[in-house]
Amino acid sequence: MSRRRPAPHPVPEGFVVLPPVSPFFAGLGKVYVRDPGDGSPPVYGVHVRPKHANRHGTGHGGFLATLADTFMAAFVHHQRREIGRLWTLRLGIEYKRPAVMGAWLECHFGGIERDGNFVTVHCDLRIGDVVAARANAVFKVEDRAAGA
Repeated sequence: MSRRRPAPHPVPEGFVVLPPVSPFFAGLGKVYVRDPGDGSPPVYGVHVRPKHANRHGTGHGGFLATLADTFMAAFVHHQRREIGRLWTLRLGIEYKRPAVMGAWLECHFGGIERDGNFVTVHCDLRIGDVVAARANAVFKVEDRAAGA
């Protein structure tokens, strides 16, 4: 008897594949983004796949933390065009519910604050209306050089 993988939820309308920003990021598989284009925050999305699983068959906590960290950094670049490089100084994550196989997982942002060379970001990783994880990060940032 063969084990069948659950069919993934369809990619919602308006999402496009986000090109990988690094070899590590490429290992996550297809990641999507929907940019409303009106200055409001983008929404990032990904299917939870077997390669993302923990031993219980749900999305591994390290996978969720990686998504939150990566998506929050991308959000900083999207919202604050003056920022060039950034480094994660602190990442906090609170796991609320399992991310089941095949689920469509979205990252929604709750805020961004800048204080000098530091930016704080908050996000929720959601499956539909259910929050699977809530995260926050502090990044050290460098502004782009004038004229660069």
